[in-house]
Parts: sequence; structure tokens; C-alpha cells
Amino acid sequence: MKRILLAAFAFALAGSALEASTAEAQNIIEQPHTGSRPVTLDVHVGPSWHGLGLASGVRLGIPLVKNGFIPHLNNAVYLSVGADFYFIRYWRANGMGQDERVYGPGFGFPVALHWEFYFTPKLSAFGEIGANVFIGPWVFDDRSRSGFGGYPGAWFLLAVGGKFHVSENFALVARLGTPYASFGLSFSF
Repeated sequence: MKRILLAAFAFALAGSALEASTAEAQNIIEQPHTGSRPVTLDVHVGPSWHGLGLASGVRLGIPLVKNGFIPHLNNAVYLSVGADFYFIRYWRANGMGQDERVYGPGFGFPVALHWEFYFTPKLSAFGEIGANVFIGPWVFDDRSRSGFGGYPGAWFLLAVGGKFHVSENFALVARLGTPYASFGLSFSF
């Protein structure tokens, strides 16, 4: 009798856990959002395509349209502004009449339109378009051969990504685009 009760209890517990996970994984994309959207703060790191190096930074997401451009879907539009630090490769004179590839620090200041779609309470996807004002390492190096003549002072920013929402105020973020790809954390407040 104890085994039957224990098995029934385990079955009921597993069934309630399955029901809770099914409810959590429900499709919410077709349920327009009501209420306000939170401000988000993302911190990230990843490879830079420009100059083959690393990039890290922060982004602040300010909600512009709480229910996005498509009113019958759960989507939101944010203004994303931030600051990036780069450690990238560039050309400079080595003092012997030859050029060499070296690494140095650079800074970026991205401004983008961030459009996010919420598929389930745990998963969302987004696209970004904007510009990234860039101050390259050659600005700080008087032996540089790159200069702004070799590289633009601003980049076109284009990215797609996704978020795994661990909780209401915390998510894991992956982004693929220009001028870099990144992985990071997102905080909502």
C-alpha cells in the first residue's frame, strides 16, 4: 500500500511539474502586451569583426513603444544606447620603414533601434539597426598607418539576437551582427 501511495504521489508531483512547465512555455506572441515595459541594462562580451579582436560593453534599453509596431503581437521597441570597449588589430609603422599589425584599445558608442518579439515567457528574439560611432586605437598611436582615412569614424550597426529569460528581471543574451557578436546578461528594472 505504501508503494502505491508513494507512486501516486510521485505521479501527481510529476504531473503538476509538467503542467507548470507547459503553462510557462505557453505561446504568448499572439497576446498583445498590456502595461509598461521595463528599462533594460545589458552587459556583453564577444569577438569583433573589425580588426579581429574582442569587444565588450553595456547597453541601456529605453522603451519607446510598449506594444511594438505590430499591435496584435507581443512585441516592443526600445532605443538602445551604450558604450563599447574594443581591443582590435590595426596597422602601424615599426620605425624601420615597415608596417606591422598590432593590437590596441578602441571605443564605440552605439545607438540603435531594438525591436523585440516575446514568444514565450522564457524566449524572445530581437533585431537591431543603428550606428556605432568609433574611436579606433590609431587615434591614440602617433605611429599608426590606419588613421580615419583607412577606417570610418562610424559603423552601420545591424544585429539579430535572442534572450533566454531566467526570471522576470534577468536574462541571458546572444547577439550576432556588426561590428561584433556577443554573449551577455540582461537586467530589467
